[in-house]
Amino acid sequence: MNFKKLLNIENLKNKDLFDIRSFVVVFSIYSIISIAFADVVYNQAQDIKKLNQEVKVLKAKYISVKTILMNEKKESKLLKKAELFGFNYPKNPSKIIYLSNEY
Repeated sequence: MNFKKLLNIENLKNKDLFDIRSFVVVFSIYSIISIAFADVVYNQAQDIKKLNQEVKVLKAKYISVKTILMNEKKESKLLKKAELFGFNYPKNPSKIIYLSNEY
């Protein structure tokens, strides 16, 4: 294969070369658009991953707060029922009395 024949001016004036150039231009534009959209999709995937992590944290906080509120509600209902029987919530903390095992 002789490079001088390929680079000859008459070969460069060939009409088929211009058809190839239009294909190259269209393919280049398509490639640039594809790369741009791939970047956008990648960035959105990263954002979704971060948001999924935040959702997990928020769900854990929600469960924790819901548990605390349920316990407080249950405690208040028990206190109301106890008041009906004459029991009151103590104002002073209860004292712990330790017993020895001596007989």
